[in-house]
Amino acid sequence: MSARLAAAAALAIATASNAALVYGGGTETGSRYNPGAGAITYMNCFTAVGAGQNQLSLDSVSVGIRRLIAAGALVDVGIKIYAAEMTFDGTNFGRGANYEIFSSASLGGGAASITQIVNTGALSGITLNLETASNAGLGGWWIGVEFTGANAANTANGWRIVNAPTTGASINAFGVFNQAGSGAFQSFFAFGTPPGSGPSRFMVDVNGTLVPAPGALALLGVAGLAGARRRR
Repeated sequence: MSARLAAAAALAIATASNAALVYGGGTETGSRYNPGAGAITYMNCFTAVGAGQNQLSLDSVSVGIRRLIAAGALVDVGIKIYAAEMTFDGTNFGRGANYEIFSSASLGGGAASITQIVNTGALSGITLNLETASNAGLGGWWIGVEFTGANAANTANGWRIVNAPTTGASINAFGVFNQAGSGAFQSFFAFGTPPGSGPSRFMVDVNGTLVPAPGALALLGVAGLAGARRRR
């Protein structure tokens, strides 16, 4: 599926209900996805932006990992979470600067299947340049998940698949880095026949602050006006 077709056909937009939550929500489906050891799955995330708002300072990220029991217990696995800048060349979406924002060698045990919420906790110093060319009024970025450890490829663990977000926007498709050892970032992949006919988004909530913030934009306008007056 081409990026342009995916963007045109499957971009879902919702109104933010919490100023700090820039992307999230979406009803869980009965499916999960694990691309295998060494691969990173990336969910595209978009939020509404105003004039001059071209960066996102991340406050926290959480992802939902579906974990099933095998032989009466959860299959333990490690996880890494990434935030990456999104690129767009007019046709294809790509991955720019990539930041590891969370890592755990173990999600722990248990005796019942669960959708486990993994939260990065408070983040600082992670500011992403937003992709603002592909969809007017929206800024985009990627959130990635990698399974690690001896059970990384065990499909008893997978990133939970959800329907369209209730806050923010997304294309009903995803990217993968190093699928089957390719060493490359590829987008878009989607589920269903034809691709994209099935839910192809992942469970993720992103809290952040747009830069510059609306108040800063207003102050910049006042400063510009004052400067203009002084020059008269």
